[in-house]
Amino acid sequence: MRDCIEVNLIGLVQTTITFLPLLRASPQAVILNVSSELASNSLKEGYTSHLKLQDVGYSASKAAVNSYTITLAQELEKEGIKVNAVSPGFTKSRMSHFHDEGKPTRQGAESLLSWALLGKDGATCEYCAALRWH
Repeated sequence: MRDCIEVNLIGLVQTTITFLPLLRASPQAVILNVSSELASNSLKEGYTSHLKLQDVGYSASKAAVNSYTITLAQELEKEGIKVNAVSPGFTKSRMSHFHDEGKPTRQGAESLLSWALLGKDGATCEYCAALRWH
């Protein structure tokens, strides 16, 4: 659990703080946090995770990422910096043991692009789930 929270939340916060001066200097700054449907208790109902107990730390860390995203979006909105969270959906990766039902990593990454490249009038303080579980 600690490893998940350290990487997914603490690392994210430290990286964001480090890059904020550069983002503030940009005319069209966007912060895109990668989330997961596993962060949502209601979306997890009926879902049997292959991660088992590891799922608790991962889910909690991603729920914290969503909370941080909301707070950061509200804080930076007056500066015109867009902050959103997106889940690419169930993707074949080391974490999913490259499960056959997952989408290819390229497709997962491509689902994030439109959010990373938001225009000046793009959304902020939004959560988007690309697909539910697969």
